[in-house]
Amino acid sequence: MKETPIFEEVFSRLLGMPGFWLKVLAGSLLCFIPVVNFFAFGYLLRLSREIKRSGRVALPEWDNWPELFVDGLKFSVVWLVYWLVPILLAWAVSVLIGLISLGALSYLLVSLVFMLSSILFSAALYRYNRRADFKDLLNLPLILRMSLGAISKFITPALVFVGIFAVAAPLYGFALFFSFITLIAYSTLFFRGIEQQQKVAP
Repeated sequence: MKETPIFEEVFSRLLGMPGFWLKVLAGSLLCFIPVVNFFAFGYLLRLSREIKRSGRVALPEWDNWPELFVDGLKFSVVWLVYWLVPILLAWAVSVLIGLISLGALSYLLVSLVFMLSSILFSAALYRYNRRADFKDLLNLPLILRMSLGAISKFITPALVFVGIFAVAAPLYGFALFFSFITLIAYSTLFFRGIEQQQKVAP
C-alpha cells in the first residue's frame, strides 16, 4: 500500500527539476496579463492531470497553446468557485469586523480562510479531474469531506502557500503561479495516494 507523499520531499523535488524556474518564470509572466493568464492556468490544469495519470511529479511542456487556453478557462471555474470566492467573502466579512475595531480578528479570519480555501480548491480540482465534468464540482459534501480528511496533512503546504503569497505579493504573477504549482503538485499526489489506498483496501 502506497503511503501519502511528504510535502517537503515533493517541494524539494520540484525545485530541483531541470527547467523548473524557466517554466515558473514563463507562467508568472503570463499571470500578470489579464486573459493571457488563462494560458498559465491551463498549464496548471495540465500539470494536475499528468501527475494524476502518472503518479509522479513531472513538468509538462509549454505547447499546444489553443488547448492550454481552453484548459485555462476550465481551471478558472474551479479556481473561482473554490478558492477566490471564499477569500472574497472572508475579506468582505473582515471589512465589517474592522469597522467595529476588531482589526486583529479580521486579519486572522482572512488568513484562516486563505489557508482553508487552498485545501478546498485542491480537493475540488482533483475531483474535477476524475472525469473532467463540472457536475462533479456540485458534490460539495464530498469535496468538504475530502478537505476535512486532508487538513492534518495540509498544514505545512497551506502555510507555505500563504507564505509565498505574503512574501511575493508585489510580484503577484509569480506569487500566484509559483504557489499554485507547488500546491497542485503535492495535493494531486496526496489525493491520488488516498484513492489508490481505497482501491486496495479489503
